[in-house]
Amino acid sequence: MQKLYLDCDGVILDTINNSYRMIKEKGITTSDEINEFYQNLNWNDLIRDSGEIDNSIAKIKKLESYFDISILTHVISGKEASAKIKYFKKVLPNIEVIIVPKRIEKADLINPYSSILVDDFVPNLEKWEEKGGISIKFSDTGKPCKYITISDLLELKEIDFKNIV
Repeated sequence: MQKLYLDCDGVILDTINNSYRMIKEKGITTSDEINEFYQNLNWNDLIRDSGEIDNSIAKIKKLESYFDISILTHVISGKEASAKIKYFKKVLPNIEVIIVPKRIEKADLINPYSSILVDDFVPNLEKWEEKGGISIKFSDTGKPCKYITISDLLELKEIDFKNIV
């Protein structure tokens, strides 16, 4: 079974849009203020309030018979890591959650060779592909880019990964 890594923020959970909205509402503008905001954020509340993107949890459960799935997620704090592990242990107990400190590239922590990464952040996809992985861009708008782009996780079932390398 093919190995599939799914990014969390912006692919499974809508935490990015929700946190950006919170930053704007608070009038936060400097990088120091943004870092402080994320360090002090109640991640359990953010995850709960943000919700999943397009019924992603049910879709991941459907994909489990097609792929060997893990969640590969960047974090900036121990609080964020703990909240994500707790959340996914509850909703996807059979899926491994791999925590990646923000300062480390996902492709440096995991050997990407022949594995699939679905991510919304192009620099992660570029590094993944450089190391022999298969990069799939997730876009809730469907806006195309140089990578195969999906806007629904179930589209992964339709891709012929045997002809991609």
